[in-house]
Amino acid sequence: MRKSFFTGLGIILPLVLTVLIVMFLINLLTKPFLGIAQGLLDYSGLLGKPILFLSSEQLVLITSKFLVLLSLFVFTLVIGFFARWVFVHYLIRIGDYIIHKIPVVNKIYKAIKDVVTTLFDSPNQTFSQVVLVPFPHTKGLALGFIVAEKLPDESDKEYSDLVSVFVPATPNPTMGFMLLYKRSQLHYLDMKIDEALKCIVSCGVLFAENGHKIAVASAKKGAPDVSA
Repeated sequence: MRKSFFTGLGIILPLVLTVLIVMFLINLLTKPFLGIAQGLLDYSGLLGKPILFLSSEQLVLITSKFLVLLSLFVFTLVIGFFARWVFVHYLIRIGDYIIHKIPVVNKIYKAIKDVVTTLFDSPNQTFSQVVLVPFPHTKGLALGFIVAEKLPDESDKEYSDLVSVFVPATPNPTMGFMLLYKRSQLHYLDMKIDEALKCIVSCGVLFAENGHKIAVASAKKGAPDVSA
């Protein structure tokens, strides 16, 4: 019997102590705001009647504690999120400021940052169409993005019909080549900008999923069948 008693005590005692500590913490956190919550509930009159075995006073007390705990949780979450957001952005600004003060490195950093911002902040506005272009030789084809449909009016007539195309590198689309092609050399694809970027970043792994789109669009433009 003695062993059974201590075995039961070993099971019950941790549970009881845990409940007591939790109740102590709840009372400690809710006590400063309990009067406000109870006053609001009494004023609203929503809990003026007893429910089951709880009197109206007990119901107001329990609900007030719950509302206070919920408000404290939300308030703490907002404060933590705001603090992290400010802290992270502060660190980014400091790092950006330091890099801009380093000779040579600041030029490289600024150029890369401008390219990345241009490509990923608004790729649908930067590029107007996905195309296939002859690259790196006349018998090869590569994915490209039309940047400008025509050159400035001041250009020579023999170059006025050229189209500016950016051919990104794989798997880093922030690097690549800015090339000029005749419009007749372009094969327009039925593919979104985002889909083409995914194909490039994945080193062509996702290229097969869009193969039917490329084949159909290329056939319409008289291009060779390049479906995967």
